[in-house]
Amino acid sequence: MSPWLPILPSLVLAVGLTACGTEPPPEGVEGTSALEPSAAGTVQGRVFERGVVFLTSVGDSSLIVTWLFSARTRPGGVDRVARAWLARAGAWEPFLEERWETPPTRVPWRLHPRGPLRLVVADGGTLQELVFERGPRHLEVALGTPRAEWSGSRGETFLVAEGSVVLSERRMPGLVLDLARAHRGETPGPGDWMLLVSGDSVQVVLSGMEASAPGGSAYEAWGRIEDGREIPWRDVTAAWVDTRAFERARRDVPVRWSLASGDGEMAAELDVITAHIEAGEGEGPLLPVEALFEVAGTLRVGSTEYPVRGLVRHTQR
Repeated sequence: MSPWLPILPSLVLAVGLTACGTEPPPEGVEGTSALEPSAAGTVQGRVFERGVVFLTSVGDSSLIVTWLFSARTRPGGVDRVARAWLARAGAWEPFLEERWETPPTRVPWRLHPRGPLRLVVADGGTLQELVFERGPRHLEVALGTPRAEWSGSRGETFLVAEGSVVLSERRMPGLVLDLARAHRGETPGPGDWMLLVSGDSVQVVLSGMEASAPGGSAYEAWGRIEDGREIPWRDVTAAWVDTRAFERARRDVPVRWSLASGDGEMAAELDVITAHIEAGEGEGPLLPVEALFEVAGTLRVGSTEYPVRGLVRHTQR
């Protein structure tokens, strides 16, 4: 049993956790996203997403801390969600679930502290640390020196940086992905995203251009390779090689992917190691799905093959 949080089964089925309530902070004091509209008129009716993922290896397994934030604008205010999970030793531990409203603002994409969540930012608004503290439980993720930055064709931003996590008073080094993207509230939004790493040799980020589909989904991808090269792949196809039934949502979810770039220079095979899967609410027989998958497999760049581990953020709407 973890001294920090109770261990949950590696496959967690959850619907609607309860948020804690505290007073919202003053407007725009913490955590500016790089994804900023150029005019206030573009803010209305939009959803702004932010994800911060820490990843490191611990023995033969991975330790992953995933923070997901969203801000949905509407007349009269902004609906905000902040959630976080810790994955280690084959188990997922949800440790943060906050849902609240803030007044209308010209900068809804900015992160806000809430309840047990604190944010540390630099003078220019750059996010430096996320801190969770509730009673004896303490966890923090720090962003360090950037390694690579990329922008997607739809305005998404991705930053891969050196980082560290403090857990149970122990600090461990690793890598951090900080991503930001936005879409109109009435649209389904962009597809899945992935972070794949092979030690210090390779870091690859993939962003779905469309909703995930078993037969194949279009992705953009960017890679930082051990010799210092940064390579974009604008036409990557990801197909579900194998699936498993998720009865709560009456859907199949992927448990293995095959990825390939259009030019043949990049390919990957990924298998799910552990998963946290949730079914949302809906009127039809098929319910929405939100999932986090810890994955492992192989990545080929050119003629070189690398063992990789990582995280897949998967949704079905």
